[in-house]
Amino acid sequence: MDDVLKKEIIESVKKQLPSANDERIAAVLELVLLEIESYNDCGNLIPWQKLRGVIIEVLYQSMKNELEKTISSVRRGDTTISYATASQQIQGLLSGYDELIIRILGCGGMVFW
Repeated sequence: MDDVLKKEIIESVKKQLPSANDERIAAVLELVLLEIESYNDCGNLIPWQKLRGVIIEVLYQSMKNELEKTISSVRRGDTTISYATASQQIQGLLSGYDELIIRILGCGGMVFW
């Protein structure tokens, strides 16, 4: 992904979440991009512009959850509270779009008889 598109995505998320730190948005964006690249097991050129909307949504939700300190589990016995990590959030958020991403990448083709 080129720097111009990254800047557009960061600015879009920054407009939606003005209290978010620009450097943190950029760092989480890199995690989102790495996760999407891991779906590209066929080595095709990734059409980042087509994935722009998905990336913005996942980045927005991830940053929103991080700002709100999303709790991933609570145990009552000895009072344990766990907060979701960025990688768990990103993988969870992308799981709703994984089939779409794979189709856009052109990977995961199956032969049906």
